[in-house]
Amino acid sequence: MRIVVVGAGIIGAALADRLAARSQDEVVVVEEDAPGAGTSGTSYAWVNANDPADPAYHRLRTAAMSTWRELAAGFGDPAWYREAGNTTWAVTEDAKAELAERVARLGELGYAAELIDIGRLRELEPRVRAPLDALIAHYPDEGYVHGGAVAQALVRRAGDAGAEIVTGHRAVGLNTGGDRVTGVRLDDGRDLDADLTICAAGRHSPALLATAEVALPLVDPSEPGSPAPCLVATTTAAEGVVNGLVHAPGLSARPAPDGGLVLEADDLDAGIDEAASPELMRTVGAELLARARALVPKLRAGVAGVRRCVRPLPVDGYPLIGLQRPGLYTAVTHSGITLGPHLALLIEREIRGEALPELAPHRPDRA
Repeated sequence: MRIVVVGAGIIGAALADRLAARSQDEVVVVEEDAPGAGTSGTSYAWVNANDPADPAYHRLRTAAMSTWRELAAGFGDPAWYREAGNTTWAVTEDAKAELAERVARLGELGYAAELIDIGRLRELEPRVRAPLDALIAHYPDEGYVHGGAVAQALVRRAGDAGAEIVTGHRAVGLNTGGDRVTGVRLDDGRDLDADLTICAAGRHSPALLATAEVALPLVDPSEPGSPAPCLVATTTAAEGVVNGLVHAPGLSARPAPDGGLVLEADDLDAGIDEAASPELMRTVGAELLARARALVPKLRAGVAGVRRCVRPLPVDGYPLIGLQRPGLYTAVTHSGITLGPHLALLIEREIRGEALPELAPHRPDRA
């Protein structure tokens, strides 16, 4: 087969890497920018299966965490993957009850989750301060990735294995013959023929699929108040300030690749839509830094950058994976960082003819 993968975020990059290495098929990757330059490179990039609400989906995410370990091992302990653990706490009575229930349910599912005391927190994160009466939880197997670096490494390895990498050009339409998708048209007028086109274009997928009258139920990031956009700030160098992921009330923090911190807070994302002004983004960045300095009293870093991250959010929250028309396979999910390499493994097996029940609940055309 000739396979064209549209998008080189974490899902498209992982697909290209796996397909190029494990088959004699001709693989082409199309990326408008650089690999990982979009959502994958700007997101908080937390690798986890921390939500026990849906046991089947939890199992999928737990399997994905194992796939990350295998992938990283194949690259020889790369700096872009860190299984550094996640620490979180709650301070209100309602939040404490919710956290205690989550830890208990995760434990019942066999997931590494434990309640710890303030002394253990200080061992794990000696520079971080939490209230003495906080209920604290630790998840030792969770981690984070530097999404842009991962995507670049995967695409580079796919190229070394023979994949053709087309960057700097956008797929503006799907070409069709009858009911079948036969490839893509690029913004320079070129047509790339394909026996199978895989749409892994994240937030841009609905626009591309619409050119072949194919719908995808994603939350519209352009609507006022849309939950799809968020804001992520990075700080200047702050080496060793936090060791792993820290989820405090009002702030999430983890190490950045250059020694600074990556900061995010859900409650500050309101209004961070496509019309958000530079002044608003700077204001939110300053607030994130203020919260980080409260979390880590000895932090002396400043804001290095503030970026909007537009997440591809399926309407019901679950992945959109599978054939939508003959010759067209779609792979889009909000949990791309956690699920990307594992979905690539499953998709590669499925397009070779295997029946995979774990993907059955996640078809794009589900009711």
